[in-house]
Amino acid sequence: MGKIKQEIEKYLKKHKYCVLCTSSNDDPRATSVRYEVGEDLTVIIYSENYTKKFNHLKKNKKVALALHNQRMPYKGLQLWGTAEIISPDDPRHFEYLPKRAKKSEKMMEACKVLNLIIVKPERIVMLGQLSSSGRYLLWTKDKKGKEKERVVKTAIEMSKL
Repeated sequence: MGKIKQEIEKYLKKHKYCVLCTSSNDDPRATSVRYEVGEDLTVIIYSENYTKKFNHLKKNKKVALALHNQRMPYKGLQLWGTAEIISPDDPRHFEYLPKRAKKSEKMMEACKVLNLIIVKPERIVMLGQLSSSGRYLLWTKDKKGKEKERVVKTAIEMSKL
């Protein structure tokens, strides 16, 4: 695992809440959600399936996530990827549950009615007051699974990527 990917994973695991952005037919939606981090930077979100975000996800699987901290040094993270809905009756539902949920009967019971939104990242940008070597950390994964990492020093350079 590369240094940038490690830094991103550490930041994702340090936080538990983000904003999930979905869209369908020119109708954007931003929803605060709790998440867990799975393997390979996969983000796992638990939610009821009767919400507007599920209607969006059925039509458009492309999503974005955003999160930030409010303490110095200021940092933020944006993630773009593809979402998959896994219902409680899907055999994969149990395998995606976090270890702490599998150890608690109360959480296992609650998870029986929650759908999972599995977000596979394709691009992640971590920004803010980072090291002097760069302002933005960029991680991408192409359709063949090849990962790339890059430090970007200016907002102008970042806007061209």
